[in-house]
Amino acid sequence: MNILKTIAHPNELTKDIKDDYYLLVKPIGTLHTEDIIARLENKQIATKNVNGAAFLQIFQEECLSAIKEGYSVQTYLCRMYVGVNGTITAGDLGHNIPADRVDVRMYLTQSVDVRKALKQVALHAEEQPAATGPVIQEVFNPVNKKNNTLNIGAMALMQGLRLTVRGDAGDELGVFFTSVEGDITVRVPPEQITPNTPSKLQFILPAGVTAGQWKVSLSTQGSGNGTYVTKNVRCVEYPNTITVI
Repeated sequence: MNILKTIAHPNELTKDIKDDYYLLVKPIGTLHTEDIIARLENKQIATKNVNGAAFLQIFQEECLSAIKEGYSVQTYLCRMYVGVNGTITAGDLGHNIPADRVDVRMYLTQSVDVRKALKQVALHAEEQPAATGPVIQEVFNPVNKKNNTLNIGAMALMQGLRLTVRGDAGDELGVFFTSVEGDITVRVPPEQITPNTPSKLQFILPAGVTAGQWKVSLSTQGSGNGTYVTKNVRCVEYPNTITVI
């Protein structure tokens, strides 16, 4: 049985109940197409005569093509279909309407197989105060998309929640790389981070971050949506070690 690690936050909305919590799944990273293919190869499911990446790309493109035609596509994981949000006028009736005049998007609903599978998962809850500060979910090179791995002098991407680096605390703010040995700390200041948003920070890895193992932390006074500055600096450390090559 799979065990999903979760974070239990005190439920502040039910004031008449003092010991209830809500759960958030603890993220461990993001898998991309190439990562799924590698998992299949490790299980010796992929064959020598099939290019896994090419096959998955063609399959997904064909699904998208069918959805654009108006089909509902049912896969093992989900049902995919197109929907429209927005309104038109009487003068539009009987005419082709450009999609940019309304909101055309793809919707996903989980399949029966997924619902059955998730009923077999057990949850392990760890208590944590209500999430108000930044949360780092993943750090990687956006070019090769390999989690927890960065390249010397190359682009680095950090994704998560409430990440915006801003405030008036000067050198206390930024993204910090500290060697595992603890003897070197390199700062990335806010002005070198772009985009600098609540969900995404991107920057060039500083020259001082050399090959080896590093811990990453973030300090900011940015509010949850990045609009306001909080009174105190809020810090968070990424739980995983980063390998720089």
